[in-house]
Amino acid sequence: MGNFGTRLAECRRNKAFTQEELANRLGVTPQALSKWEKGLSSPDISMVCMICSVLDVSADYLLGIGNGKLAENEDAFGWQKAWKSLRDCLDPLKIIFGMEIMPAFVDALNGNQYIEKVSQLRQRLAKEGTVLPSVRMMDQSCIKPKEFYILAYENVLYREEVEQVDEKTFEYLLGKLEETVRAKYAEILNADIIKGLTDNLKLQYPALITSIVPEKISYGRLLDICKVFIRRGNTLTYFPKIIEETERALREKTDSSTTELAEVVCKQIERPDNFWVMLNKG
Repeated sequence: MGNFGTRLAECRRNKAFTQEELANRLGVTPQALSKWEKGLSSPDISMVCMICSVLDVSADYLLGIGNGKLAENEDAFGWQKAWKSLRDCLDPLKIIFGMEIMPAFVDALNGNQYIEKVSQLRQRLAKEGTVLPSVRMMDQSCIKPKEFYILAYENVLYREEVEQVDEKTFEYLLGKLEETVRAKYAEILNADIIKGLTDNLKLQYPALITSIVPEKISYGRLLDICKVFIRRGNTLTYFPKIIEETERALREKTDSSTTELAEVVCKQIERPDNFWVMLNKG
């Protein structure tokens, strides 16, 4: 595998993914990914194709047997471009901006602020139980030069036209992204994020997850329950409790609907003696 770990880490950083984020996309633990990057172990060969797809890099480059570029006839029928376009359409979170805003992003990248600021944002949200998925940022000539949109699956969550573009513009857009994620997280949350949360939780609380998720509670059903919970003003800091209460409700009534389960979960967590409930009422 040669310098596989070094190349893997390089490609991950080029895509602005954290180890945890890439691990979630691949369906492995962050610890396993860390070992790959350090050269302590290697992924199964069947994983290489998925890694290349997520990181948008050739297997030749990742395995150290080429320069990572497609041969002229390798994508003669446009499959690579077609799949990439499809992946781009499926991004859960995207910021598109007018041409005059582009220099603000270039300056942030050149000054190494981009990865640092996005990482700080991800950490702040994580403390609230909010997992920030990868954010695609791109210029768009079809919108106004100083306009930007925040999209989730191509649906507009927020839009604004800034008055001027300066050194503070990039940070301003990230601030609006943070506000939007907090306000509209139910629109962003998806089954992959739920799986990532569950896999991470299993490392610390195996008894809570093993044979429960997804065996008894599917990721899709858990996603729907969490969306209801979030729309009521709650956060996923209660994620372990959501799973626990859902499993308990299913033991009591195996044919419970998702709506019924969500209601039971909310009722159990939003108790009058809950600290945040008491604080908000006060």
